[in-house]
Amino acid sequence: MNRTIILALAVAALTACGQGTTKSKMENQTMREIEPTEIRENAIGLFDQEWALVTAGVPGDVNTMTISWGSLGELWNRPVVTVYVSSSRYTHAFMEKNGHFTVVFFPPECRDALQYLGSHSGRDGDKIQASGLTLEWLESGLPSFAEADMVIEARKIYGAPFDESGFGDVPEQFYARGRMGVHSVYVGEIEHVWVRGRKGE
Repeated sequence: MNRTIILALAVAALTACGQGTTKSKMENQTMREIEPTEIRENAIGLFDQEWALVTAGVPGDVNTMTISWGSLGELWNRPVVTVYVSSSRYTHAFMEKNGHFTVVFFPPECRDALQYLGSHSGRDGDKIQASGLTLEWLESGLPSFAEADMVIEARKIYGAPFDESGFGDVPEQFYARGRMGVHSVYVGEIEHVWVRGRKGE
């Protein structure tokens, strides 16, 4: 199989989510807003098994990355979503300089796109376009994706790197591998939740 055919197959796989069956299934389903307490999925399953995109920025200056670490809950009497971004990731700077971010979940057909966005850096080019997903902007001005089936809009109320002096053996072993910088914790007050074809709808 020559290189041209391999490249064509790779492009087809990445664009299937944005231009294939997922879009046709969902094109007549509009997003509906629910309360944070109406999210019915298990948070561990959402992040660890489904993955998500955390995205921050403004038109012309935006970046996203795939995450499998995160949680949903309550803090300071507010519903919150918490995500973790390594200091070595390009998205880290976007999380630092923006006061809001989104956490976006997708149907299974988008798995390849999420894999791509988690293994490529926005430093090297427009990875969102290359993934086949369709970036769009919510009424609030926050970034989202047309293929999403759940979108959480969050206002950053806490952001700081892990304090290494508090590490136990698990994080010490993780960072000793030297694969990435220490993560920062970002807690966002959930302002809106939008669903399409999810249990909470």
